Amino acid sequence: MTSPFISKKQLKIGLAFLLSFAGVMLSVILLGGMRDVGYRFLWWAAFILIGIANTQYLFEVRLRKKRMFAIPAFLFVAAQAIGYRLQTAGHTGLSGILLCVGIGICFTPAMAYACIRFADVLDRRLTAEDPKRPRSLTKVFWGSFAIIFICWVPVFLAYYPGLFAYDVNQQISEIITGQLTNYNPLLHTLYLGGFYMLGGALGDYSVGIALAVLVQMTALAAAFAWLIRYMVMLRIPRVLGIAVLVAFALLPVHSILAISCTKDTLFTAAMLLYAIRLHHLSQDVDLLARRKWMLGTVVLIAIICLLRNNAFFGIALSIPLAFLIVPRPKRLRLFAMVLGGLLVYGMVGQGLRAFTQADGINRTELVSIPSQQMARVYALYHNVFPPSEEIIAYLPTAPNYYPYTADGVKTFAQVRKPGQMWGFIKLWGKVGLQYPVAYLDAHLLTMQGYWWLDDTTHARIYGEGLEDRQGYLLTDTKQGFGVTHTSYFPPLERLLERLFSANEYQRIPILSLLFAPSLYLWLSLFSLFRAIEQSNRVAIVISGFLLCYMLPMWFGACVLIRYVYPIMVCLPLHLSSPLERRIIE
Repeated sequence: MTSPFISKKQLKIGLAFLLSFAGVMLSVILLGGMRDVGYRFLWWAAFILIGIANTQYLFEVRLRKKRMFAIPAFLFVAAQAIGYRLQTAGHTGLSGILLCVGIGICFTPAMAYACIRFADVLDRRLTAEDPKRPRSLTKVFWGSFAIIFICWVPVFLAYYPGLFAYDVNQQISEIITGQLTNYNPLLHTLYLGGFYMLGGALGDYSVGIALAVLVQMTALAAAFAWLIRYMVMLRIPRVLGIAVLVAFALLPVHSILAISCTKDTLFTAAMLLYAIRLHHLSQDVDLLARRKWMLGTVVLIAIICLLRNNAFFGIALSIPLAFLIVPRPKRLRLFAMVLGGLLVYGMVGQGLRAFTQADGINRTELVSIPSQQMARVYALYHNVFPPSEEIIAYLPTAPNYYPYTADGVKTFAQVRKPGQMWGFIKLWGKVGLQYPVAYLDAHLLTMQGYWWLDDTTHARIYGEGLEDRQGYLLTDTKQGFGVTHTSYFPPLERLLERLFSANEYQRIPILSLLFAPSLYLWLSLFSLFRAIEQSNRVAIVISGFLLCYMLPMWFGACVLIRYVYPIMVCLPLHLSSPLERRIIE
């Protein structure tokens, strides 16, 4: 019941500002307390703005939108609060978790209102079809391809013959010694090795690497151009298509990864093409009756899995989602197509391993997060924790624990034999029962770049600085393999080095957010809940498929932008998935 002196409207306004006040006070406590937090006028401004946004949410009449967007809003706000808690206190703890949950509850209405407004803007921009659809989609493709590729050429010249970084050192070593392994995707190792040996036959290994880089530049630019062509086919507003084209052509993340020899470049191109095929299938289920289309999809699925070992799980987990866009009579065909792709992957992968006699799998990759968790317990409690010697037996480098990457610990984990793995798992469970909060913190810190917008640790996993060339993006060229780095555009190289080796991009307000891996994961989650709210099965499938791909990454060794790159490039497709639109042939 309401008082005769206070209306329901006044109660909502009072509740909105009460939540805002409580949230601001809890945030002050989170960041160090009353005496340590300055800029008090900004806190007043935050109180007023959040109070207004909370009010707008409470007066929103679209109940389905309110309920649906409240979920990602709470998750987002609570996650950002936990990030600051870990930064200021170094741990969460029960009190810290309760504090962050409280902030999440208080600020959820404001954040949910922001999500609603953002969704409304997208819906308005995407409702009207573009009446000026080009007559020739072929011209759209080739024009987009040419613009993107030409804009990347200066970066290629600045870093000629390309970036010989990340795992390439190990892959080329395996080619030279002939002792191949499955630690990196074997298909990609053979791809790089083939061009490397071609360069040797031509008398210059750098030429071979340059050819490999040009091939993958072509593949990635073609995939981006195909996306733009598809968006035009769907009559997405022209301004959105132009914005996507400009981003692909000029955003340095794309041009630098396009010339990097890492496996993620070709993998991302394949993932984008598969996402487009899923979307196209939703618009025209008769594609399942076309043998060439199904065969092409089977081959594409196999290539995706062959280029990244853990992609198998993302593809397999997405099968139930794909059923949402296909009528019941044709689901068997869809299942057979995806299963066929996975079977081809298995057979080709097994054949390559047998033909090359490649060594087994790298079991240490399976224990990245468990290794971090036990190493954190050792680092914090080894003086008082009895099983410390057992931890050292399985993790000899546990004393070198670094919160943001498991590479220094899991690489040397003694789990290569089945008996060792079973013993490791038992010890991991035993330790976790005694120190669950330390386990939680270890996982959160290792994956911090995936969920905290203000994280910068992902940009210095391997170090940072102009000398090492190992900041946000690795731009080094490994020495000792006959590959020589020559810059034909030194000013551009110096600029990019300052931005992404010295990480000076982080000094650029707002724009630096475009390089945060977590931004693209949160936008994907937003897109998923927007699709659920609108009962948009197409967007549910695309968003769900990409998030399924990310599940194995959540248990990986560290956070790097190249791991999120497929999410990043597919974002225009599933963020702009319209409510009701059909391809016009």
